[in-house]
Amino acid sequence: MRYLLPGRAAWAVSLTRTIVALVTLFSVATQLAALSVQPSTATFSLDTTTLTIPQVDYESAIYYRDGDPYPHLDFERVDRRRTVRKDHTAVVMENRYVKLTLLPEMGRVYSFVYKPTGHETLWQNDLVTVGGAANDTGWWLWIGGVEYTLPGDEHGTTWAMPWSWEIIENSSRRKAVRMRVREPGTGLEESIEIAIVSGRAFFEARICITNPTDGMVEYAHWVNPQWTPGGQNELTDRTEFIIPTDRILIDERWQENLGPSPQAWQGNPLRFIRGWSRMGDVMADGLTGGFYSAYSHDADEGIVRVFDPDKTPGVDVWTYGYHPTQIPMGSGGPNAGYVEMWGGTSRTYPDERWPLAPDASLQWTEWMYPYQRTQGLTFANEDAAINFQVTPEARRVVIGLCPSGEWRGAVELWRESVHDAADGRAPLRRWEVTADPATPFIKVVILEGLMASEFNDLRLRVGSDQDGWTIVEAEN
Repeated sequence: MRYLLPGRAAWAVSLTRTIVALVTLFSVATQLAALSVQPSTATFSLDTTTLTIPQVDYESAIYYRDGDPYPHLDFERVDRRRTVRKDHTAVVMENRYVKLTLLPEMGRVYSFVYKPTGHETLWQNDLVTVGGAANDTGWWLWIGGVEYTLPGDEHGTTWAMPWSWEIIENSSRRKAVRMRVREPGTGLEESIEIAIVSGRAFFEARICITNPTDGMVEYAHWVNPQWTPGGQNELTDRTEFIIPTDRILIDERWQENLGPSPQAWQGNPLRFIRGWSRMGDVMADGLTGGFYSAYSHDADEGIVRVFDPDKTPGVDVWTYGYHPTQIPMGSGGPNAGYVEMWGGTSRTYPDERWPLAPDASLQWTEWMYPYQRTQGLTFANEDAAINFQVTPEARRVVIGLCPSGEWRGAVELWRESVHDAADGRAPLRRWEVTADPATPFIKVVILEGLMASEFNDLRLRVGSDQDGWTIVEAEN
């Protein structure tokens, strides 16, 4: 999230420069598409290549201070009128459902294409540019994708550090790359293992933060995905932000824009991008589940992060607001913006930090995957995204299930307790389901025999006796 934007006036570029940026963005998209030409259903690959991404001419304006390990930027020396083409080492991992592009020397996921729809899920700047940020470097790079940040503050500093990397697995079962960085101010070390497996739409991230120093270190780690579900490289008008929480918190500096703190989350206008009149961010005040998502109801498509809420309990959502006018597209062209849905080891952003003892480490695994045609989301784990919504006055129930891979099982609709299905009772409805990321399951059911008050007792049971059952409560 950003609120310090030096040089905004300089972004009022000429039409010629805008056209150049659009052409270069098309060139990047063409490069990404050319990395795999109409793959078959058996595609499962890992390739290293060079990806050329246009950027403003800023690198000559980077400088260092004596005794300061961080790169700083002299904004007056940044030539925003000059575009240069930057070559990046890229690793492309692909299976039948997704194509994932890493910029490993930056520790960044750059592209995540959902092949059933052909849509890019991550925002990408048409011309990479720079702006101010409240961290120890004093700036940030508007490039897009997913970043992994230490040690706290706005975007941290590890985005600006060189990362080492290696391919650690390239088997018929799994493709994996390990990226590593040392945060110079704290001495903390981060290792991220990014992997895809055959036949799954997720990428898996195994993250480890280690303190190799002889002192206690206060820190926060935040994952920052910049999402634009729907394939438009901007938020669609009916994008929903889905967080399993009862209420949200709003920092004092954003309350003029977004309202008082705390606020109840159910029915809150801020659940949809249309409810954000201006920029700002909101924080979940505790979680009731280990997932969050952005869903484009216009495209009927979303993306979800699944994680252990005990290891990463923080969720912070930032947007520029609905139909903003100053999105930092390097070309100066119009854009409706993206959503940053941060996930952190601290509950609140950006000042809260937790201690890590000498020689101690924190490790966790998380998953991120696109899903479609569920009409929203109520629950997710690494296996499936499930929507279960009831409208009592219309006697309507919506049930959607989009798995991250091939899925077979039962979907059952129950009243009241479903924990004792062995007592001979039968569900109200039952479906035997075979689904995959390209063919999700969706049902809209009208229950004329129930009173409106009885819809609050509905439960969904999903799974099988062999693989186990998941109970999902309805969202009204």
